[in-house]
Formats: sequence, C-alpha cells, structure tokens
Amino acid sequence: MDDRLRPSVEDEIDIPSGSSRDPFASAVRTTRMPMVITDPRRPDNPIVFCNDAFVDLTGYPRDEVLGRNCRFLQGPATRDDAVAKLRGAISVPEPTQVDILNYRKDGTTFWNALLLSPVFEGGDLVYFFASQMDVTDRKRSEEHAFLLQRELDHRVKNTLATVQTLVEQTLRRATVPTDVAASVAGRLRALARSHDVMTREAWGSALVGDVVRGALDPLHDQVAERLEVEGPDVRIKPRIATMLSLAVHELGENARRHGALSNAAGTVSIRWTVADRHFHLTWQEAGGPPVTAPATPGYGVKIIERVLAAEFGGTAELRFAGDGVVFQLDAPADGLGTEQSEWKVP
Repeated sequence: MDDRLRPSVEDEIDIPSGSSRDPFASAVRTTRMPMVITDPRRPDNPIVFCNDAFVDLTGYPRDEVLGRNCRFLQGPATRDDAVAKLRGAISVPEPTQVDILNYRKDGTTFWNALLLSPVFEGGDLVYFFASQMDVTDRKRSEEHAFLLQRELDHRVKNTLATVQTLVEQTLRRATVPTDVAASVAGRLRALARSHDVMTREAWGSALVGDVVRGALDPLHDQVAERLEVEGPDVRIKPRIATMLSLAVHELGENARRHGALSNAAGTVSIRWTVADRHFHLTWQEAGGPPVTAPATPGYGVKIIERVLAAEFGGTAELRFAGDGVVFQLDAPADGLGTEQSEWKVP
C-alpha cells in the first residue's frame, strides 16, 4: 500500500471497532488475542486503543477502558513484584513479559501473561503495545502440582527419618561395629540432604555447588574455613545429584577420620569446571597425614569411583597420594541437567 494512502496510527486508534483499510491494523482489531495500546506522551500513560478480545477478556466495555491506566485491572491479590517489573520496563523503556493477576469487571480474577513492548518513531517513544493471554488454567495446574510435590516431599522426608531411626536402633542393638553403624547412618543423612536440595529445585535439576555444599554441611561447623568449594553454575539431574551427594559425603567422612580434616591444619579444595563441552571435578586434600589406599576397597570407594562415573557417563579416579587424597571426575557436559525418560511416543 502507498504510504500516502495508509491511515496514520492516530486515525486507526480513533476507529472504535470493526475493520480498517490497513490489513495489519485490521488483524490487531479482529485477532482473538487481547491487545491494548497506551500513550506515554499523555498524563498517566492511558489506554488509547483496545480490541474486542480485550473487552471480552476483562468484561469492561470499551468506553470504560479508554483513557484509563492499565493499573485499573489490578486488585488486592496482585503481586507487588509483578507490578514493579512492569513499572521498571516502562521507565527504561524496554520490552518485558510477566504473569500478573488481574481483575475483571465482575470482580473475578484471571492470570494474565502480559507482553509489553515500547514503540518508537524517529527515536522517540510514542506508544506501548501490550498483548495479553489468559493463563489461569496453567497457573492452577502449576499450583496443584506444587501442592502435590510439597505433600510428597513431606511424606518422603518422614519416611527417610523413620528408616534412619529404624536402622540406627537396629544397629545399636546388634553386634555391629560402631564405625559400620555410623557409616550407614551417615549415608542415610546424605540421602536426606540431597533430597532437600532437589526439593528446593522442584526435582528438575540441581546446581553442583548446592549439592556439594549440602553434602559437606555436617563438617561446616567444625572445619568450614578449611573447605574451599568453587565452580560455575552447572545443573545436574536428580539421579546424578543423589550419587554426587553420596560420593562427596564419603570423601568428607574419610577426610575427617583419616585425611586432611583429621588434624588441625589440613585443607580440602573442591573445584569443577566446564570446558570444551566436558565437565571436570577435582577433590584435592593437602596438609593432612600421609594416606595409603585401603587393602580392600569398601562400599564408599565403589560409590566414588564406579557408581559416580557410571551416572555421569565419564571416568573417575581416586588416588591416595602421599600428600593427600585426590579424586578426579571427567564427563561429557551435554545432558547432565536433562532427565531422559524411557517412555517413547508410539
């Protein structure tokens, strides 16, 4: 269309409803997606255009919408952080997207997936364009899933606590060496701590740093200043996180009983990196007493070397060097944070 024949934005805004000579403007008017345009050059950035879908969504007739700031859709339960995000984007100005609880004319609420974009002309801000989508059903599903997850978390934690108590009481009354009973109880507590980390992450994936620090939590009060944990944000899936927590627990307990943390001067450094699509983690002890490899590797060594390597899909090496224990793990970085299901589409 010749630009001289194309209606101006102001002309389009003044058309109350119906079609337009401009096909793009006509599409905005007739689309089923609610849309509004506001004018920041006027006091209080009022709405100057709304399509029929917006009227249908909110229940407000057009004459009760035009001339008002969009905040009239907010209510007592609208979250302050969502409002602050919108105000921040408007003040910059810059595009933003936010889920915000809005109110219809009849007082009912709906979750609004709001996409806000500034419109510039010759470098000057002239309008804000906003599209909405009613995502109430999605939000309700998310809330239901959250409540179910919280209830499941509560039950699993109770079950773990019960199992731990049963095991401790059983081992206490049986003819089992004290160190064996302590090892079993410690591993159960390590499982519980990894469960706490995964619960905070909604069982999607967890940061390596959170898993490592959680596994070492029992040592913090005694030797916090002698532990160095450092690495970038790397996410790992739940099963890997659980085994990493157990492995770090085993390394920590060994360091406390026999290694660098068994004296007053030893230190432990846990570092991980990602480079060339490979994940590399190192546990390095220093300043402790001389260490030697056990004559018969126990279950803890198997967790550290075999099971952890298998879960990461890489290689693991545990060395009892003269100056301290060294553990190194190398694995492909791709897919560490993605849980793969065995279910296939028919």
